[in-house]
Amino acid sequence: MKAGLRYKDSGKLDTFIEDISTSTEAAKDKFLKKAGKEAKHAVIKHIPRDTSTRRRNAGRVRLADDVRANLVTDKDFGGKMMRIRGGKATGTLWHLVDSGGRWNRKPTNFMDKAIADVDGVLDPLLGIALSEEFGR
Repeated sequence: MKAGLRYKDSGKLDTFIEDISTSTEAAKDKFLKKAGKEAKHAVIKHIPRDTSTRRRNAGRVRLADDVRANLVTDKDFGGKMMRIRGGKATGTLWHLVDSGGRWNRKPTNFMDKAIADVDGVLDPLLGIALSEEFGR
């Protein structure tokens, strides 16, 4: 496969390529924020809720109340991504609740269920973000 590019004025070409890169960055940020919001709602929907009214759970923060979505930049490669995880109070408990954690607990697999829910939503969100940015 061979690709070639002919140009007469390099200033116009550089400006065009620079405009494309800034437009795609803006579209990527919009897409990641919308996808992160959808993923956060899917995780909250599938986290098991403790419906007990026992006194020992009175002051405890619930998993569904402590979900955080952050737009972060990868340190190694510089790519942006949405990170959905538990907050300060419940972040270390997610793997225990998801996989069962102990021999007498059934795994809930709430992360797998949330990922399955979000998979069908990502393609339309990407199309919307690109059409808003490029006007198609």
